[in-house]
Amino acid sequence: MKTTGKLKLASLIITSLDDVNDFSLYQGYVINECYFIFLEKSSETLWLRHVYKVDHTDHLYINGDGGGIILVEQTRGNITDVIERIVERLSGMDALTFLTDVLLWTPERVDMSLKLDRFQ
Repeated sequence: MKTTGKLKLASLIITSLDDVNDFSLYQGYVINECYFIFLEKSSETLWLRHVYKVDHTDHLYINGDGGGIILVEQTRGNITDVIERIVERLSGMDALTFLTDVLLWTPERVDMSLKLDRFQ
């Protein structure tokens, strides 16, 4: 697959805002040094999160500014293959195609404001 060069295996530490001693460690894939895709094994949920690289490390990241979004609930099959297919498909589409073919047709979606007026 073409995505092999885009994905880098790494680890992510997510801490609680209330208790810094409460944290979870996940293994997943980094895209563009600032997005992390990982499988939460307890629920088989595939997540995408914004992350920051930890200084002086090669493969360790911490939670970023935004929350995460669920890409797939109850993932089935080889997780690496699933991630590669998703990244390849999304990389090949433009923003309008994503909005109209993916986001708008997600059954569980709710009304949302994308605040696209900031592009003016």
